[in-house]
Order: sequence, then C-alpha cells, then structure tokens
Amino acid sequence: MKVLIAGCGFVGERVADLLHAAGHEVIGLTHSPESAARLAAAKPWRTEACDISDRDSVAKLNVTGIDAFIHCASSSRGGAEMYQTVYVDGMRHLVAAFPQAFALYTSSTSVYPQVSGEIVDESSPAEPDRDTGRLLREAENIALNVGGAVARLAGIYGPGRSFVLKNLLEGKAAIEGNNGQGRLLNQIHADDAAAALTHIVTQRLGGIFNVVDDAQMTQKQCSERLCAIFGLKLPPVREPDPNRKRGWSHKRVSNTKLHASGWKPRYPSYFDALRDDPDLVPSIFSLVQGASEAPLPRQPNILLIGLMGSGKTTVGRIVAQMIGFQLVDTDHLIVETAGKSIPDIFASEGEAGFRLRESTALRSLLGRRGCVIATGGGIVTQPRNLPLLRHLGYAVWLDADPERLARRTAMNSNRPLLNGEENPKAKLERLLTERKPLYKSLADLRIQTAELTPQETAYGVMESARVFFARRQKLESVG
Repeated sequence: MKVLIAGCGFVGERVADLLHAAGHEVIGLTHSPESAARLAAAKPWRTEACDISDRDSVAKLNVTGIDAFIHCASSSRGGAEMYQTVYVDGMRHLVAAFPQAFALYTSSTSVYPQVSGEIVDESSPAEPDRDTGRLLREAENIALNVGGAVARLAGIYGPGRSFVLKNLLEGKAAIEGNNGQGRLLNQIHADDAAAALTHIVTQRLGGIFNVVDDAQMTQKQCSERLCAIFGLKLPPVREPDPNRKRGWSHKRVSNTKLHASGWKPRYPSYFDALRDDPDLVPSIFSLVQGASEAPLPRQPNILLIGLMGSGKTTVGRIVAQMIGFQLVDTDHLIVETAGKSIPDIFASEGEAGFRLRESTALRSLLGRRGCVIATGGGIVTQPRNLPLLRHLGYAVWLDADPERLARRTAMNSNRPLLNGEENPKAKLERLLTERKPLYKSLADLRIQTAELTPQETAYGVMESARVFFARRQKLESVG
C-alpha cells in the first residue's frame, strides 16, 4: 500500500514507522519545513511539508497513487477556529485531493458527552455540547461519507507524555467531582494507538472504532495506586472545571469492536505500561525535574552504587542488618528472573540484553520501601535508569581505586566485562573514567573505602542516610 499520513506527531510518527516496517510506502506530511527536514534526516520514509488547512498547499503535493490516507494532524491545543481549519477543512482538502483513497480520520472519545459512568460503544450517542466536539463530529462525517473510518482515541500517553503522572508529581492533580471518586479515565498508550490505526488502514475497516485500553478506572482509583507506588499524597477533590475545552464527561469507553477486528493492546492497562514500558516513568521524571523546582519524591531506601568489587553487596548486607531493612541486589533479581547466570546472559544476549534486563529489574523496585539496594556497576550507564535511581532512595557511591578492585575481583568468574584480552586493571580504570561523572552526579554521598573496613563503611552509610531522611521529613512537614 501507498499511505499518506497527515500529521507526523506523537502518534502519526509511530504509525509511519509501523507501516514502513511492514513494507508499505509511506509519505508523511508535516506543517512546517523544519519538522519535515528533521524527519527526513531521521526516517527512511518520505516526508513533505504541507499545510492541510490550505487547499492549494494540498493540491500542489507531488503525490500520486495514494491507496489510503490517515488524518492525525494536531490542532496545537487551539480552540474552535483551529479545529475548523485543521480538522474539518483539512479533511475536506485531503478527500478532494485523493478521492479514491481509503480515508481514516483520528478523532477523540471526547465526542461522547455521557456523565453517568455508563459503558459507551460506537453506537452510543455522540452529541457533544462544545463547539470543538461538534467540529470533531463534522470531520468524522467527512470520512464516513466516503466509506472511510473513524478512530476515536482515548487520552494518549507514552514516553514523554503522561498528564496523569506528571500532574500528580508536580502537585497539580485533582479528583474532579463524582462524590470524591472523580471521572473515569479512558487512556491508550501511543504505541497501541499507532498499532490500531495501522490495523484499521491496512485492513480497510470502515466505520467507527473506539481506541482505548482494557482497564478504565476513576481518577481516585488511579491516584491511589500511583500515590502508593511513588510515595505521594492523594490529590484534593474539586469541582469539575467548567472551562474544560472538550467538556467534563464520565463514561467507560468500550473497545470490544476493535478487539473483535483482531487488534490487541500491548499495554492492556496504564499500570502495565508503567511496569513494562522502559521509558515511560523515567521520561516523566525527567520532565518534572526539568520543569519544576519541587524535587522528585524519594523513597525511604538506600542505594549503593559504584564499580564492581567496591563492596556494595557486602556493605549492603551489613547496613540492612543494622537497621532492619531488606537487602535487594539487582544482579540477583536479574538472575532469578532470567533463570540463568549473568555470564550466560552476556553470552546469549550480549551486554545490550543484560542492560535491558537490568532496567526491568530496577523498574520492578518502584513502590518498594525499607530496602538497601545494591546495584550493578554499570546500571548508571543507561540514561533511562538515572531518574529511577534518584527516586528510589538515598544514593551512596562506594569508591575504590582500580588496583584494589582488580585484586578483589581477580578470583570471581561472574564478571563478564572483565573477560577478554584487556588487562582487568586497565579495564577497571577505563570503566571508572567513563562512569565517574555519572556516579558523582547521582550520589548523595561518596565514601572512599580504601582505608575503611566494611563495617566502618556500613556505619557511614547508615548514619548519613538517617540524617538525610530526617532533614527531608522535617522540610516536608514544614512545607
């Protein structure tokens, strides 16, 4: 198939990638020449700059033989005027330019105005009371009138975008009405939304389809689980915002029709994505850190970081015994989950495969408290791990010189990175040079262990952590 995608943003770019990977010819349209040039440099599919709200711009496209097109351009958070030009006019211009093509319009579940918590499917009334909603319906009808399809997408989230978690971390979240329960949240991961659009267009499935995951929940239910995981306070209850652009609604959107057509979500629920998408939580943590002066919540754990052989597991065991915490070793978690040793993982999956497993092990610790966490020496090399490490607790860098580390690890055959022709001491020196800035940026405390016994090091870790959390608790109680 030759598919035109109007709007290569958060979802559209993913659709283009999926279609190209499946062997289809893809032409992506973006509003600006700058974004077209950026995509052209990064993607194997063709990109063109085109303002679909301008009839002449669409008519001048040097594109022929289009089998299908997908309208998933954004109004850039504009109001009714932008909805008219981008959605309604844009859809008309695409249909006029490609009259033989299968038309797919990406709409929103906000066109369902129901407020009583009822289940809504594609046959339910969709009569929004806002101008923006009515314009969405007008654009939908353009696609349906030419035998095309409409995909009504629920709230989209994914790496770099999750208003539910971001607002909660920034203290901006609220539970809106409904006797303190808040409205029902209908969401869809961007990857699943893209897979649904790809499925609809390649199968040429006409009609309306709701694109939503399998697990709707109220704002209160979602907030309670998130607060338990991240150590946050439940947000306040407030009356719904009457100025909400697409209106306040409370309904449970059904995806039964889309499931029956053969689509299945990779992330059946938002909490599946929190667990299984390696970049979702770290990306939101990074957004909050970059945009807010308020620090991320810290869990009451102690993390030990540093090169292999620095004594993290030994010191961690002593600290855990001193204060009654549980010792968690990320390498042990990896081995337990994989069912094979670290050397075997390196042999069969390479270092890249091991690092993926290491990130998964780290995410599995979200929500854990009262732990001393001994981490692998290279856990800091994956950027996605750094925000998680900062959140998971008080970080102590156990530092030792490479010569001492080489002696400690000389008889340990469970260190794949030290295998090979490179001298172990030289390898450790190189690793320390590469990782030192990362350890330094992450650590709340650095302990040089050369002249200390494990017991002395453990005492320093314990006391510094006690002072850190006591001060933090005092500041939070004042705030």
